[in-house]
Amino acid sequence: MTRIAALITLLLLPACQGPAMPEPPRLPDLAQGVRSERPPAGQGLCWSGDEGRWFQVPCPDALTPERVATLQRALEVRGLHRGAISGEMDRKTRAAIRRFQEPLGLDSDRLSIEAARYLGVVPVELDLPEPEEEEPLPSAGPTEAPGTPASA
Repeated sequence: MTRIAALITLLLLPACQGPAMPEPPRLPDLAQGVRSERPPAGQGLCWSGDEGRWFQVPCPDALTPERVATLQRALEVRGLHRGAISGEMDRKTRAAIRRFQEPLGLDSDRLSIEAARYLGVVPVELDLPEPEEEEPLPSAGPTEAPGTPASA
């Protein structure tokens, strides 16, 4: 009898665990976005760098004081920002950006677009499949309103 109880316990044990936790997002490899030549200016694309190390950055109009404060909080939570949450891109914020990006392959105090997306400062662009057009449902023939007698 104890063997059966032990077997049942072992079988039910996985059911007692909650749902599986999703994987945390992977840290980006910021070195992948570095280019050797300055890319041409494009609509809504901004670049930073010098001497063969160009990378995409959030455009200045996207870095509002609210977004800079969000960046500062995101870096503070990770133990990287040691200043006040001011909404200003100050020396301490730039130092925290460098501390975040350097281990990820980009030694710069300018915030890369990939780091900004990972930290939740700018929207993430998703490659979603195009929605399929729905086909109309086949007609079942004429229908009669409820409460009307069926025709013979």
